[in-house]
Amino acid sequence: MKKVLSYFMLAMVIVACSTEENTDSTIEVANIELENYKGIFTTTSGDNRGTLDVTLSQDGRSATADLTLATGEVVSIFTDQVSDSGNTKEITFTSNELSFTMTTGVEEEILEINTVTFRGAESAILASRNTERAPVNPITGTYVCDMCPAPLDNMSTQTFNLMLTTADGDSSISTQTTLDTTIFNGIGMQSSCSPVGSLTSCTIASGDGMTTTGYTAAGGPVTWSGTHIFNNEPTSVDDCSGTTGTWSWNSPVLGVVGGSFTSDALCEGTLTTLYSEDFQSFTGAGFSPMPTAGQLDSNIIIANGFSGSLSYGGTQTAGDYARGTSAGGVTTGGIYAFDVNGAGNIGLGVQPGGSDFTPGEFDFRIENTTSETLVNFMISYDLYVNNDQGRGNSLNFSYSTDNVNYTQVSSLDYTSPDASDALGFINTTRSGSFTATVPSGSFIYIRFEGNDVSGSGSRDEFAIDNIVLEGI
Repeated sequence: MKKVLSYFMLAMVIVACSTEENTDSTIEVANIELENYKGIFTTTSGDNRGTLDVTLSQDGRSATADLTLATGEVVSIFTDQVSDSGNTKEITFTSNELSFTMTTGVEEEILEINTVTFRGAESAILASRNTERAPVNPITGTYVCDMCPAPLDNMSTQTFNLMLTTADGDSSISTQTTLDTTIFNGIGMQSSCSPVGSLTSCTIASGDGMTTTGYTAAGGPVTWSGTHIFNNEPTSVDDCSGTTGTWSWNSPVLGVVGGSFTSDALCEGTLTTLYSEDFQSFTGAGFSPMPTAGQLDSNIIIANGFSGSLSYGGTQTAGDYARGTSAGGVTTGGIYAFDVNGAGNIGLGVQPGGSDFTPGEFDFRIENTTSETLVNFMISYDLYVNNDQGRGNSLNFSYSTDNVNYTQVSSLDYTSPDASDALGFINTTRSGSFTATVPSGSFIYIRFEGNDVSGSGSRDEFAIDNIVLEGI
């Protein structure tokens, strides 16, 4: 992740001359860091988005602003409308292209600028002071929604911008998204950064560590999680910084809906999607190596911990392995195609029971189809839980390169609450990274494992959806 700071070199040359003495020259060079701000920009319609760079002059009497749109177009403006208010300055930019007024701030302070007009369109900016100690990394992007009606069905104009406001590693994140003609600002965190060669991958997620909610839209919480990958070498033409992930919105009107987000720029040629599955064609009809309509391919996906067993390439199309489609609230243990929002959004579901999935697992065998050895992986998925019973059950994630020895990713552990509720399926987006060496043509195995944890009585229902596995 590159932090580009603005520096000017001021050379002060003092020359003492004498007709009787030799001439001595003393040169002092001072680094002067200009006051600089970076941020993210969007129109309320989402038709335009970009990153903003504002720099004050050395004397603090003028400033320049560069708006770099996602299309690559750069809009540059100058102003001498700078007023000093003691500890802060108010800067007003006015042009036919871009107009806004901002008040300067301190490191890591988030500046919300809502008095923004871009080519006649109402817009907004989030910005923060950019310094060597607290560099700002603005990232623009969009999101898409699965099974959503208008206006979310036209995703090309929906903004999902992020701004990281501390140095590499653990960081706070500010988000800027659009929904129809409304802009929502939110919060997130970056953690678990892992360098692999010239690239570093980090886990990003909504919330502040105490809550997973990124922001609230129309009375419903929005959560998200994903991966941030950036080039960790010194600043060069090969710099890259990009994000991918999934999001979920518990809408009071639409129910639980969600989808994916991605940045406009990625570290091209380094991140490969090895596997993605949204289970929309699954009807709970079982597993087969030559699946018919409604079945899952047992060459890739198997399940165990039920009556009977299933190996890769095997067949199970009845009983616990094929309980059909349901909207939840079932009492018979087994594998279902759960409609998690009542509108046809299907997830790979399970109703645990005394002899079903306690313990049990869903296993996935995924081939490295690239021509290179992969050493770093990112996993994201949606976890839907119908917490309708008074027992806590787990659904944890692990991985393996030999299908024998599995390594758990503790950051993805999940246990449902003991106390039940009547909220139906609630989504939690999950995302994490892990390191494993997988040569071209070999397999990486991922596992979702369930078990009883606490409480007593019947068990909650679980569904997994929108699995995306990527590798570097």
